[in-house]
Amino acid sequence: MAKTPDTSAPPATEQASYLDIPEDRRAAAKAHVAVVSATVRKAALDVPIFADVDDFRRVLVANAQSGAKS
Repeated sequence: MAKTPDTSAPPATEQASYLDIPEDRRAAAKAHVAVVSATVRKAALDVPIFADVDDFRRVLVANAQSGAKS
């Protein structure tokens, strides 16, 4: 007997589609990741090519603090 597909699950192309997360929380998580990604991208552009992880962390924290104030 053939199984009917589960249409309540997000499409397989969705990231982490195997997680059972309500759509509103999934959307909030995606928004959070977008903000964090933008902050990290900006920090990566601000540090020199020879920077170490401490330099990157220092710039990342400074960018996060300046973003929280505005």
